[in-house]
Amino acid sequence: MDIKENFAENLVRFRKNLNLTQAELADKLNYSDKAVSKWERGESVPDLYALKNIADLFDVTIDDLIKEPSESLPHTKNKKINKRAVIAICSTGLVWLVAMCAFSFINIIIPSITKTWLAFVYAVPITLIVLLVLTSVWKKKITSGVVISLLVWSTILALYLTLYFILFSPPTTLWMLFLIGIPLQVLVIFWSIYRKIK
Repeated sequence: MDIKENFAENLVRFRKNLNLTQAELADKLNYSDKAVSKWERGESVPDLYALKNIADLFDVTIDDLIKEPSESLPHTKNKKINKRAVIAICSTGLVWLVAMCAFSFINIIIPSITKTWLAFVYAVPITLIVLLVLTSVWKKKITSGVVISLLVWSTILALYLTLYFILFSPPTTLWMLFLIGIPLQVLVIFWSIYRKIK
């Protein structure tokens, strides 16, 4: 088999593996479905730039696209998702480990300090900051917007609970802290829409 035939067969397999039609693939690559059809018939091979985009779309290497087709497809998508899940779980687990250590050590070393359970309250926004960094690195725009919203409200809740339980007589207007979240939430929504359009 030559490179054109290899590419044609691999392209069909990878495309079908993602349940894409030729038109959908063409749309994702900004090519015509006629071009994709020619590639899949082995009549032509796309330029290097298009090959790179195709490889990125299927999460494979250019070599995977042009080498002799094998029976099994590379499972890099699933491995990537699994790696990301493991990274997210380990990262958030570390945050909660630090919160547990802070809670335990403060109770052991300085037992007179009360309300040490607030360490777990603050672990929530810190966890969300970690997830925000990860989703930003992984370029998950929709997920980032959700995480930022949760971060805003969990931070306000943490401040509210801290002031409510630390102050001897918390003011009755303490609930107004949550009003800060409204414009912040509106900004997050507009920012998410802007990122999606961009």
